[in-house]
Amino acid sequence: MSNTAALSFASETVTIEDAEPATLSVRMEQARSHLNRLLLDNQQVSPLLAKRLLNELQRGVDCSELMIAKNSDEAKRLIDLLYKQQTAVQAPATVIGAAQEVIQPQNIVQLLDPHRRTVNQLLCSLHLLPVFLIDTAGEIVKSLPAETAGFDDYKAELKAAIRELKNIRQQTISANTGLVAFVAHKYKTNNLSFDDLMQEGLVGLIKAVDRFDAERGICFSTYAIYWIKQAISRLIVKQEKIVRLPVALAEKASVVFEAMRNCYLKTERWPSIAELKACCDLTEQEIKTISSYYQSTHSLDAAVGDEDDGLDLMARMQQHQFSLPLDELIDNDLAQYVDKAVASLPEKQAAILAMRFGLRDHTEMTLQAVADQLHVTRERVRQIQNEALKKLKQQFGFDLMLFLEPKDG
Repeated sequence: MSNTAALSFASETVTIEDAEPATLSVRMEQARSHLNRLLLDNQQVSPLLAKRLLNELQRGVDCSELMIAKNSDEAKRLIDLLYKQQTAVQAPATVIGAAQEVIQPQNIVQLLDPHRRTVNQLLCSLHLLPVFLIDTAGEIVKSLPAETAGFDDYKAELKAAIRELKNIRQQTISANTGLVAFVAHKYKTNNLSFDDLMQEGLVGLIKAVDRFDAERGICFSTYAIYWIKQAISRLIVKQEKIVRLPVALAEKASVVFEAMRNCYLKTERWPSIAELKACCDLTEQEIKTISSYYQSTHSLDAAVGDEDDGLDLMARMQQHQFSLPLDELIDNDLAQYVDKAVASLPEKQAAILAMRFGLRDHTEMTLQAVADQLHVTRERVRQIQNEALKKLKQQFGFDLMLFLEPKDG
């Protein structure tokens, strides 16, 4: 089998220096398992591993960032044990005794108490991620006494295992960067540079390298492309649009747009909401939300038209002034108080004030218009109006003054 694979694009070819990815994935798992065994097979070190796992969970780190559980019940059981029995997984006061030697796997079951034994068995059944093992093992090496009789060989073996896993992990990442380029070229957009897509795709590749399990029988490249696509597509969802959709809903947007394109190509018209609902298996509200969020955006500072007047879109927009909540509250109180005051007047006086000043849902009317409606003279309307205002001033003038704004000075 050739160690070099080529991925062709429309205008260029990306070459992947594939250092036997199948072999690399096997070596990666071997190195991970070796470091995992070194940590778990030592009676003094395994509690430190459990303690570090508990600390990460308490810091809010997601469980999926630390381990892969083939059986979710086992992972839940381990986490429950770590939380309920924190004292049982604390590190000993003296991490390593002066004459202590590495505990062999066949002896550990006899030496561990029941709780530690259960925790250890559960840890062995989980796939702890390489990056977590490397960081944890590095901290454990630093915590071991500098010179401890009987443990020099163990420390050297632990350091070698860390170094080996780091090297294999880096080789696997480097050997598969071409996969990132392959996916990034497919996801080119106007709003994100190729370098941005590559950087995010590498994050997905690293996740794939840490989470890959060769025992599942899946090709690594297939598994890695899934994680790379997920990382890049989520970046596009977050950065491409000014208004962000929830990731779960944004991932459905491609289905809606694909249905819209297909309908337009066939019928030369855009589909209705009902047609999209039938094609996409989404709710009407989801389709409306996706459509509304993906409208084109325009800058308010952009120049409008060909006119060289220096005005931007903001300057040409109709301006609306909105009153403050406190002002609205005062106006409402004033309107209610005036209605109450007018209602205390005789019926004719109240009717004339309502028509003259637009009270009680009336429109403001002139003296002549009121006179014509009541079949009286204009002067008679003025007299009745003045009498009504005089009564209001005498009875409610002081209270109404409270609604006036104080004058400066």
